Amino acid sequence: MPYKHGRPVIDLFPLFRLASAWTFFSVFPIAMFFNWFMFSTRYKNRFRIYGVRKAITVSNHTTFLDPVKMTGLVLPRLIFQTLLEATVEFPVLGTFTRLLGGVPVPRGKTGYRKILEICERAFKYRRYLHFYPEGECFLYNQQIREFKPGAFRIAAELDIPVVPLVTVFSEGLFRPWSFWGRSLPIETLVVLEPEEPSRYVKRDENGELSADSVREFAEAVRKKMQAEIDRRGGSTAFYRGQMKRIKGLND
Repeated sequence: MPYKHGRPVIDLFPLFRLASAWTFFSVFPIAMFFNWFMFSTRYKNRFRIYGVRKAITVSNHTTFLDPVKMTGLVLPRLIFQTLLEATVEFPVLGTFTRLLGGVPVPRGKTGYRKILEICERAFKYRRYLHFYPEGECFLYNQQIREFKPGAFRIAAELDIPVVPLVTVFSEGLFRPWSFWGRSLPIETLVVLEPEEPSRYVKRDENGELSADSVREFAEAVRKKMQAEIDRRGGSTAFYRGQMKRIKGLND
């Protein structure tokens, strides 16, 4: 059934979950091959995520195929991944993305609450819910933009860890775009240590989360991720700016 604004953002109906599993395992091997062929994707410190029973994962958003890379990280487990609500509302393609684990982020400042409402039930079926907190894809970027706080607020409300995932780019053996050089970077996805919300967030006398402390939590995670890129010498040679949205789909 096509998604419409106001409906539950995650469909947990048994037939939908069955169709989702069939669609995923039919499509994913092809997508993973293309991702590896283009970027020679490697994973570092993968073990850090396997011991986490329930978590919000966050990453910098650097390529169109990032969802494929994130999925490959957690296999054989599955992951929910957030995306623009406008994409999911699009006929046919919207249903397809939801079958692959896509979760629309409803428009508006309180859109995260729609996700929060169903998270506890959703985590019974998949361990991780992934966010791209920059809000946009910046192609091959190695300077992480300011994070939106929604993912970190959800983690704090549920008292579950945030696992930072960082894409680091390298140039290969030869200068980019030279005769032997690459036109696309080699990417490494690094799993950092999980961060507990209790280290950062505070509540007021009414028990409500402090918005400032949630933003501080988001900024601390962003700085930690940026430090990892800098430590590994992430290359800026391939940067192409913000990825353009598709006219009529998510513009």
